[in-house]
Amino acid sequence: MNAKDQRKLCKAGYTILRRHDYPQPHITFKSDINPDSWKRYGDNYPSKAERDRAMKRLLTDDKIVED
Repeated sequence: MNAKDQRKLCKAGYTILRRHDYPQPHITFKSDINPDSWKRYGDNYPSKAERDRAMKRLLTDDKIVED
């Protein structure tokens, strides 16, 4: 998915999440209020497993997708 496609999804009301491992496990997102830049979602997670559990909970929402 390129930036143009991500912008379309954000304008349609979707939130896009992305997992990161470095420097600490964390999640970034794009949404209708920031369709052109990634923002950090919450704080760092103590482990990748904890971050992945948080992602699993977030992805149960129909308007949240993972990039």
